[in-house]
Amino acid sequence: MPAVAPAEAKTRSDLDQLQGVWTSVAGPCEARFLVAGNRFSFEFVGGDIYMGTFKLAPGEMDMLIDEGPADHKGQIAPCIYHVDGGVLRWCPGRIGSGRRLSAFPSVDDTRYLCLVFRRAPRKRGRS
Repeated sequence: MPAVAPAEAKTRSDLDQLQGVWTSVAGPCEARFLVAGNRFSFEFVGGDIYMGTFKLAPGEMDMLIDEGPADHKGQIAPCIYHVDGGVLRWCPGRIGSGRRLSAFPSVDDTRYLCLVFRRAPRKRGRS
């Protein structure tokens, strides 16, 4: 079996960590982010919902928007991310621009949509 390149192993590990439901805990708005395989659903609480697929490279996420506001459908959101255990930092560049940020801005910087998420607690089934 061929050896896995370190960048590929990191991306695979990040993909595993991203799976599940995330709830924003810091940033300019309240949002929920659901990841299942390489598919996502992103809901601005009380606002727009985006759905699509994504590709990862270390620290980078390209999100193809299949469903959402008409002016964003079919476009790519070039994002940066960092996931560590139950905390996810995520910040998109301008949708469709092809340009992504090189570093995370402050969550208080109103020029960017920079969010911090925590993994949502799993609800226990009824007995």
